[in-house]
Amino acid sequence: MREMTGRERAIRAMDFEMTDRLPIMANGIWSPKMVMRLAGVTEDEYWANQPSAHYKACGALGMDFFIQKAFPQREESEIKWALDENARWGDPDVVADDLERLTREHGAQRKQMENTREGHIADICDYQARTQDEMGDDLLWVFGMDAYGPAIIDFPYGLYGYEGFFLAFEIYPDVMEKYWIARSEMSRIHNECVVEAAKRLDWPKIGYLGHDFTDQRGNMVSPAKMGRLFFPHLDYAVQPLVKAGFKLVWHSDGNMDQQLRPLIDIGISGFQGFQEECGTKIKDVAKLRAINGDPLILWGSCSTIRVLIGGDEAAIRNEVNRVLTEWPHPGLCLATSSYLSPDIPEGNIETLYKYFRELGKGRRK
Repeated sequence: MREMTGRERAIRAMDFEMTDRLPIMANGIWSPKMVMRLAGVTEDEYWANQPSAHYKACGALGMDFFIQKAFPQREESEIKWALDENARWGDPDVVADDLERLTREHGAQRKQMENTREGHIADICDYQARTQDEMGDDLLWVFGMDAYGPAIIDFPYGLYGYEGFFLAFEIYPDVMEKYWIARSEMSRIHNECVVEAAKRLDWPKIGYLGHDFTDQRGNMVSPAKMGRLFFPHLDYAVQPLVKAGFKLVWHSDGNMDQQLRPLIDIGISGFQGFQEECGTKIKDVAKLRAINGDPLILWGSCSTIRVLIGGDEAAIRNEVNRVLTEWPHPGLCLATSSYLSPDIPEGNIETLYKYFRELGKGRRK
């Protein structure tokens, strides 16, 4: 079989078609030093055009598709910290009042987005086309996790901190649900615009989305409350994408066991990640199917914690073979279970992607 471009390889694999090898998901967060070496750029060149350097480094390792523009910050002052240390969010009454304020703002933003729908579609088209042009044919840019990709509803603990958010949720569930309703209405209009942009661009209907509502032990909120207060509004938000035939791949951290079926039921067709050390196992997920009967797509899922940080070459090879064995159907795109943390040896990263390229040729579909 002829050698494919990364863009072609990724699209065909997620359509469950034959490829020359399994595609490899790009992981954008690595040390600047390693990126400079792989891309062949100086430090000044790296910071002058950081995305370009990362795209070149992705090509050097054989990566095929890109899902999120998340790059290392140059200065610590540029990092946006959550406000979980702000004392005023410790009062759930204050959090509930602010949630009501945000709910009103989201209602106004929804009306504005409805009135400027055509301009919003044009912005999405421009962003997608410009980003793909910057990456070239060896990297597919999907509808990524940013302001131009699929929109969802969230747990706003990044704003209020965990204590403030969960206290307010327990005391004022009606306020929380109204917030989610407002966000879902705004997100639905945005997602309608994404669908139209994909149509105008003839773009691959692949979307990356997600939010962390599980930890290492499982759900942050009980499945019963999620089913009553959260999932109906998440469903409403993403239905334009589902009905248009988008393959939606959900970011997965922690123990996802109790959330897999609810996500699949609203139209999620794949998952990225899986920290198996938290309990959710690839071999169990592989038995599930999307609501249309298709195999699930998996972007993953070689362990960064168990293998990459301290493993040797044999352990890395065994880990790649394990994933190939335990995901015995189409829809597998090779990737790590989580981001490439600074404590992973550079040699281990390059070894992993070497085996992704080599062993992935044996599983072309």
